[in-house]
Amino acid sequence: MTEGSDLVTISALSPNHVGAYLRTRGWRDAGPFGANGRLYSKVIADEVQELVLPTRTSLTDFTKRMSELAEDLARAEDRPTSAVIFDLTLTAFDVIRVRSRDADEYGSVRFSDDVQLFEEAQNLLVASARAASSDVPRRVWKGRRPESIIEYLQRVRLGQTEKSSFSLTVLSPYAFEPSTEARQQRTLFSKDAFGRRITLKFADALNAIEVALADAVTDPIPAFDRTIEAGVSADLCEALGNLADNEGGVELSVSWSPAKPVSDAVVRLSLTPREGAILKEVARVFASAEPTNTRIEGIITQISEDPRTFDGSTTIEAAVEGRLRRVQVKFNPDDRNALIEAFRGRMPIAVEGELTSEGNRLKLNNPHRLNVLDED
Repeated sequence: MTEGSDLVTISALSPNHVGAYLRTRGWRDAGPFGANGRLYSKVIADEVQELVLPTRTSLTDFTKRMSELAEDLARAEDRPTSAVIFDLTLTAFDVIRVRSRDADEYGSVRFSDDVQLFEEAQNLLVASARAASSDVPRRVWKGRRPESIIEYLQRVRLGQTEKSSFSLTVLSPYAFEPSTEARQQRTLFSKDAFGRRITLKFADALNAIEVALADAVTDPIPAFDRTIEAGVSADLCEALGNLADNEGGVELSVSWSPAKPVSDAVVRLSLTPREGAILKEVARVFASAEPTNTRIEGIITQISEDPRTFDGSTTIEAAVEGRLRRVQVKFNPDDRNALIEAFRGRMPIAVEGELTSEGNRLKLNNPHRLNVLDED
């Protein structure tokens, strides 16, 4: 009989996620079972096994029914109930593990290393989220974090530390979509939800870094220049370099939600302190190679006010080198409300970025530090 803290865990399970988990493990949805359940079946050892999934969390006996499903599933798969419950808790998440190889035989690390592990793990997520939310790959990310990334970080959870090691388990909600207007840009990038795009980008970056390190015989920069499209940036390399900066290095992995797996394979990357030093050098070169930051002030003369078509594109009339020029800027969609207010009120704005010219046209890339100015 399931009891104790497992019951609290079970009460928080989502019927949709558990149903998806069952289907990926070969259980067939056999249709409704009563008013508040669905029947799942599977042939195991020439015998038909059946499970009943409660479909409404508002049921007074929801926890009891979900507990019975976990126990029946454990018997059918000949596994401990606790292992089944643990798998079910992961159905809503992709899992990123960051394991310090500097832990002692008790699985502990120095307090300062513990703090750094948390900080750099968050930096990895932010760098991957930046890459996943942009249609333009960059060597380094500047400016404030978009609201969509802040919302995402608030939904990320930390799992239990594994025994006999010091491992940070980061639970990334694969189905997460921001409540901001940035979600309207989803189809521009991928059919996947924002949460899944982040873990996909992080996994791609880890694979690209492994290849680049193998190719970086003398000068690592040419090899790492080819990784930018995969989401590798100065921010990501700096965080990985800091994590590997100890006697044992660091191991990272990405595994997929059992409810919606990308594949059965786990993406892994092990870094030695020497490789960490290479990544820090790559981060330094990438950051120094970025264009010079420029600040412009002006009036928005063209913008789409329709939230369904707004993609951040604007035209600003600004003073550049002593004369008025039209500058094209593509802002983050999170800035829409401030931009529309400035456009309607004819209020000047200030923004920073990398000013480039394409023929007779000026363009401000990587806009950040947007401010709506007083009319004076």
